[in-house]
Amino acid sequence: MENRHKGYTLIELLVVLGLMTIAFSFVIVNTVNDEGMSLKSSQRILSAVAQGVRGQAIMNQSPARLIIYADQGQDSDQNKYLRFFGIVTQDPKNPKKWIAGTEGTYLPKGIYFMPELSQRANGRGRQVGKMHLEYPRIRSKFNDPRYGEEYYYYEFNANGTMAAKFVNTWLIFGAGTLEPKGNRQLDVSFDNPSQERLKSGLIFRKVGSTTLVTDFDQIDRATQKSVR
Repeated sequence: MENRHKGYTLIELLVVLGLMTIAFSFVIVNTVNDEGMSLKSSQRILSAVAQGVRGQAIMNQSPARLIIYADQGQDSDQNKYLRFFGIVTQDPKNPKKWIAGTEGTYLPKGIYFMPELSQRANGRGRQVGKMHLEYPRIRSKFNDPRYGEEYYYYEFNANGTMAAKFVNTWLIFGAGTLEPKGNRQLDVSFDNPSQERLKSGLIFRKVGSTTLVTDFDQIDRATQKSVR
């Protein structure tokens, strides 16, 4: 029992360090306007968030998810759209409920999750998941489309490995512009030629580790192979 307690203490420390990295990066990106620097800051933020999700799964011995705000409903918060990331852990007493692990964090302005490009890199068999949730809430909340807002998610198992459908799955993010879509909605455009190479990605490995990809050509090859 003593050794188990020490292991959990180390995991808790790793989670705290990861969250501190997120907070530190958040301070940095708010003082930097350059898109290249913002992309590098986003790399640090998302690497830390991924580490934090895995740590939460192991510490709580329950599946955990990295969530990305995707809601476009009438009452959605457009400032969060594809920029707001969080961590939730499955409630051990009710698998249909999820508990917020953090208050969430934003990518720098102008940097967004790229769902279509991520899905293209992953192929048809490994689509990014979607869920509805009231987040953040200390008490567990249902994953139910009748409540809360829509989020993309990537899932870790209770032992810190990736859930089966997320093994070697891409999460691609890059520079974009929030533009009007109609019906008082906004969407993100990634069509600006000057921003084409401002992309990075994470690949979620089977053991729960992540590989950071900063080479645009590697990302381009991964996203093009599925459309040939």
